Amino acid sequence: MKLRIGLVAAAVALTSYRVAYADDSDKFVVRGDATKVLMEQNQINVATAEAISKACVDEANKQGVKVSIVIYDQFGEPVYMYRMDGQARIAIETAMMKAHTVINTRQPSKAVMNQVLTGRSSELRQYSFGNFANSGGLPIVVNGNQMIGAIGVGGSAPNLPAWSDEICAWRALTKVVGPQPALLPDVQPNASGDRAAGR
Repeated sequence: MKLRIGLVAAAVALTSYRVAYADDSDKFVVRGDATKVLMEQNQINVATAEAISKACVDEANKQGVKVSIVIYDQFGEPVYMYRMDGQARIAIETAMMKAHTVINTRQPSKAVMNQVLTGRSSELRQYSFGNFANSGGLPIVVNGNQMIGAIGVGGSAPNLPAWSDEICAWRALTKVVGPQPALLPDVQPNASGDRAAGR
């Protein structure tokens, strides 16, 4: 009898957790009549994209740096872009390329960078796939495994382990959306010169 009560209590707790988790993610995606037009239930909404961008700007201001931020939906369509004053055109372009790499690969843009650094791929090969081998692009994840968009941040010089474009994006996502996948490790270039050969 005690086992049955325990199992029922566990099932109720799990159901409550799932409902709370699902309800929580609803505030990050397009809902209501707009979904009927889109025929899509998992598209990041503009309010969330703007909040993520503002959180990233706040992080950059704390570091005394400038960044450019691009947020795409899960299909690679632009939802939001923000350029801090003083950012060159290349910063915006790299932010877009990083976010686009996430859309292509469904993983952080650093995964592509790490493949190049360790000699498992070349920059030229990745570029031919439309990928940018640089960190700063992250999937925007809700419910632990549902990608609702991608963020790309460009324009600031890294100061690892304390700061990078990727860290800015990750902190902003964590603040606005909640827990995100852990950042990939930083790897050292392969001494064989494969990266240079791939250019």
